[in-house]
Amino acid sequence: MSLPPEATIEDVKVRIRKSMRNPHIGKVEQAVLREGPRAFRLATLFEILNPGDSSHHHYTLRLDSIDKKKTGWFHKPEKSITLEANEPDEISRLYRFLTAHLAGTLSEASGDVRIISSAEYKKLENLLELLPNLASPDMVEILRGILPRISDAGSYAKDFSEALESSDPDTVEHLGVAARWVQHKREYERLVTLIDSGESREQAYQELLTQNPWMFGSEYSELLDRRTWTRDDNLDFMLRRTSDNYLEIIEIKTPFRDSLMLKDKSHGTYYPSSKLSPTIGQVIGYMEEIERSRDTIISKDGYDTLKVRARVIVGRDGDPSEQEALRNLNAHLHRIEVLTFDHLRRIAERVVNVFGVKESIVSHQSEVDEDIPF
Repeated sequence: MSLPPEATIEDVKVRIRKSMRNPHIGKVEQAVLREGPRAFRLATLFEILNPGDSSHHHYTLRLDSIDKKKTGWFHKPEKSITLEANEPDEISRLYRFLTAHLAGTLSEASGDVRIISSAEYKKLENLLELLPNLASPDMVEILRGILPRISDAGSYAKDFSEALESSDPDTVEHLGVAARWVQHKREYERLVTLIDSGESREQAYQELLTQNPWMFGSEYSELLDRRTWTRDDNLDFMLRRTSDNYLEIIEIKTPFRDSLMLKDKSHGTYYPSSKLSPTIGQVIGYMEEIERSRDTIISKDGYDTLKVRARVIVGRDGDPSEQEALRNLNAHLHRIEVLTFDHLRRIAERVVNVFGVKESIVSHQSEVDEDIPF
């Protein structure tokens, strides 16, 4: 490759991109590693696509050396190199090597290096030879020490999958349950933190629940990826029920501390507060609009909104008399149920505890409302 002296480094980049002969090129990214005054070195990362469906196949990394002289720009092929992220994945191996170097873990190493020094690698080989003779609890302890030290795990997803594919099915199942429990527990703790902090932004709860629809309970089989069902409405959530496949609206508010049910002292009865009543009215409006649009929704989307039900999640529990009053209100509402954020927390707790955990992850297990469906 040669270019006239008036060419720029951008012209050189273009020439490198055009020099790739593979016709199945996707995204191309470039970086100047060394810039002049005479010697230039550029890195070009080519995405290679599958010929059939143009999906991602692998990456190719080219490191090119270019000289800039008075007579022009000249490519130096003897000082250029190409790495493939295919079989084997040379790019990932180089990345891991450089990451280990920058982290300082290779500072005392000499000779051949496999992310760790050859001497340390020999110790690892010896450990692998001993593993078949170790009891399973000992292997778990070794795993306990290894996992916290693995960083950037997303880069090794394929390697994790291959390792698990060759493992005992029961072991894979137990690991899957444990991993899901840890993930659910962390998300549950996020929910508890939001509720206890009195977070007043509905969006914070919507984002958390969108990422973790299991918190609504096992009576729902699917969170539909759609919020607009009629022209003027924008629902928080629409879920499919597990038992009958019908749809159910869930409207999220905030866990304010104000009472949801107020007492009429002259009659000794309770009635919905000014914060609860508008929310119920809002949901009734949603239900009416969706039912009026049932035929259109069925014909266009294939969802049947017949007798759609709704849940409102709002406020906190209140004292025992207020909780009883709310339960009584729910008994008289038609196809609408009002739950507090404490109800939601207890439902999510039950889901977490399903994963074989004997001890409750909260201290007040006795507070669980047995009427909460799950």
